[in-house]
Formats: sequence, C-alpha cells, structure tokens
Amino acid sequence: MIRKYIIFITIIFFFTAYPIPGEEIPVDKDMLEKILQQQDALEKEIRSLKDRLKKLKDKKTVPAEKSEDMELLKADVEEISDLLDTVETRSILDKIQISGEFHTRMNFYNYDDMEMEDGQKKDGRTDELWSGRLRLNLRSEITDNLIFQGRLTYYKLWGDTNYEGLTGSTDFYHPGTPDQEGDLHVERAYIDYFIPGTPFSVTLGRMPTGNGPPYGLKNNTTRKATWPMLCHDGELDGIMTNLLIDKRTGLKNAFFRLGYYKFSQNYQQYQGVEKDPTRVAIAAFETMVPGIRDSIFWVSYDRAFDMGAFDHPAAASYPSDSGYMDKLNLHIQFNNIKNSGFSCFASYAYERIRPRPEGTIFPPEVTGMPFDYEVGLLGDNLTDSLGKPRNGRAWYMGMNYRLPFKTLKYPRLGFEYNHGSEHWISAPVSGGDEFLNKLTVNGDAYELYYIQPINEKHMFCRIGAVWLDYDSVMNFFGPSTETDMSVMNSYFLINVRF
Repeated sequence: MIRKYIIFITIIFFFTAYPIPGEEIPVDKDMLEKILQQQDALEKEIRSLKDRLKKLKDKKTVPAEKSEDMELLKADVEEISDLLDTVETRSILDKIQISGEFHTRMNFYNYDDMEMEDGQKKDGRTDELWSGRLRLNLRSEITDNLIFQGRLTYYKLWGDTNYEGLTGSTDFYHPGTPDQEGDLHVERAYIDYFIPGTPFSVTLGRMPTGNGPPYGLKNNTTRKATWPMLCHDGELDGIMTNLLIDKRTGLKNAFFRLGYYKFSQNYQQYQGVEKDPTRVAIAAFETMVPGIRDSIFWVSYDRAFDMGAFDHPAAASYPSDSGYMDKLNLHIQFNNIKNSGFSCFASYAYERIRPRPEGTIFPPEVTGMPFDYEVGLLGDNLTDSLGKPRNGRAWYMGMNYRLPFKTLKYPRLGFEYNHGSEHWISAPVSGGDEFLNKLTVNGDAYELYYIQPINEKHMFCRIGAVWLDYDSVMNFFGPSTETDMSVMNSYFLINVRF
C-alpha cells in the first residue's frame, strides 16, 4: 500500500516542480486544490495507522507476528509523515513567486561651472564609473483577496569608490546613493487587501511609489509603480485606499485613490525637541483614455504638511516646521499607439509653496555678521524673502519608438525632455537607480537613448546620454542662486531579468 502513495506523491511533485520566470505567474489553483485533497487523504491514513498502533499497544501480550506488524506500521507512519511534510512545503512554495533583476552600468561625466562645497566653480570629468544593482521581488497570493509584494535591493559602486569624492559635491546625485560599502535595503514591502464583495481595496506598508510611469518605457518593461515619476519617485511608507469605479463611469481601469504617507518622525520630542513630523495626504484619479488601449491618464492633488525644519546645532532657535506645500500633477501616456510601436507621454506639475515667516536663527558669534542671520524655506532675512509664497513648475515629456528591424529583435529609440522652474522642488528620488537626478533640475534636461534587446524577455542593453543645463540652483533653505552650470552624462547599461 505504501508504494502506491510513494508513486502518487512522486507524480504530483514532478508535475508541479516548474521553474519560476522573471515575470509574475498566477498560482495554479486547480493543482493546489488537488495537492490539498491528497494531503487530507494522507492525514486520514496516518490517523488510521496510529489507531491500529494504539490498539496493538493496549494489548498486554503481543505475539511475535503482531510485533512484526507493529514495526511495519511504525515504518509506514514515519514514511507517510515525511511525504506529508514534503507536500505541505510544496503547497506553501507554490503560493510564492520569486523574480529578480540585475543591471550593470558604466558612466562618464563631464561638468562645466559646477558649484563646489567651498563656493568655487570647477570644470572637470569623471571617467568609467561602474555600478551594479540587484533586485529580488517577492509576491504571494496569500488568499483570494490578500496579496503581499516586496522588493529587496542591493546597489554597489565597483571597487572602493566613494561617490562623495567624485566631484566634491553631492548635490547632483540621488540621496541614498551608496558609498564603497554598498547599500542593501527593503525598497518595497506592502499588502493589497481587496474587501470581499466591494470595489474597495487597501494598500498598506512600504509602497510601490518609485519608478512609476513613464519609467517602464526606458526600462523596457511594464508599469511597476503607482505614482507618475514627476508626482513622486521615491520610497514612501503609508496607506492608500483604492476605489474601482469602472462600472459607475463606464471607463476602463478607472480608480479613485486616497493616501496618507509620512516622511519623517520626531523621536526626540521627549527631550524637548519640538519638531513636527512631515506628512503627505493625496487624492488621485486615474483611468485608461477612452478608445485608446494601454493608455494612462492621471490627475492628483497632494499636500505636504509641516515640511522639515532646519535645526542646525549651531542655531539659537528654529521653528517646529518650515511651511507646507500644495501640488497638482497631471500625466498622460500612450503605449504602442495602434500597434505602431510608437509610445509617448507628457507630465506637468504645479507647486504652491507657503514658507513660514519665521526661520532658523544663527547669532552673530556663529556667522560673524553684526546681526542675527535668519534662514527659512526658500528664503532668508538678507534678501528679505522669508515667508514669501513661491510657485514651482515642471514639465516632463518624451517618446519611445520600436524600430522595425526584426533581425535586431526590434530595438527601441527614445528621447526625453524635462524642465524645472527656479523654485521647483522635486519629490525625493529613489537611490540606486539613476545616478544623475535629472527631475530635480532647475533648468532643462535632455536624454537620448537606444535599447537593444538581447533576449526578448530576459536581457537588453541601453546606451544613452543625459545633458543638464541649469538656470539656477534651488536651495531648500535660503534663496536660490543663478548658475551657468551644466552636466553631461553618457552611459552604457546591461539589464538581466530572471
């Protein structure tokens, strides 16, 4: 009898042991149900065998032939228990999808009139700056209405390079870009809970807010995040409620979203440090453009409350926060229009910034000035700009075209342009992805790139160039300064998905 079970379990294990590719794969629920049914059958057999053992043990005398039966029964129980553990392990693993992505990137930089930390300007270059990034993605359909997703990211510069020593200034690199030790962190970890019988769902945790539209065009992949990049392109912890309104509006993929996020927390309040935490509330609507397949239309409004205060240790006093900011964002994107291979997008963001009239005060003995120096959000008392409302604007647009060369596996050619006004404040940008943070530019940025597929689903290379032409440098605290600075970055990247 035990041989039948061994043969049956072996067949099930053989047909369920398939490799997991890089793209997401739905769980085979029919196969999983069969496994669970077999698990129930095995458990019943184990209980039957245990009952037989108990009856034999309860007898005062055990004949020799019964003693042999007991040993055989014990062996059967142990063997079936081991097989049951295998089935249970397999059923759990079948609920988890694991995929990954690795890229290696080589950069060259040329810069003119770059502002250094000592106030001097410098021309120069940085040659052959290599980096590598590894991402591991986890997805588990825990139940029919509960899904977990996570992403672990490791980013490293080659050798013992320290990015802070590249040019003497870190203003033009992403916050979070690693030093010579590398950077390993959880980039995403969140759950999606779909409330049964309703069009509502809730997303909670470390959110999918980095590398949103239109990043998929340049990274040769589908949409991987919620917010458009110009709206926010970084890592956020919070909660978002989603209401599917397809039936009420007649639109496809139509959602109304409400979200709450936190940027910072004051852990020293018990020590008398009065500093408000920075929070963000957002309302967004998105849908597919009517009549255009694989398109995105997004409009959102958000408010950043209690923007961080400048609490330098040399300051005599500082406010609990520096002000607040309202932001409106629009994004429209068309992918592969009428199967022509042509894709395009356009984003616009408008910010209304309300700084506090009170700033951080530095006494004369610190600054050497004959009066107190007071500095706040986008202003100071030297320029009489404390507390003055500011407007920030940004545009971001581009195109991507699939070239009709079958022998080259249909490569892609892309171009992107973005502009930021003098007081444009970009949301934090994910570290360890793009070295040069072009969306923070107070001026113009241009990028031209070419994507060459190596393997249709798993490997491609990209070669490109980014040119940043600055009109000014926005100082979060203090007034902005005019500049003629420009930076050119040319790069080569190889990306593999598994």
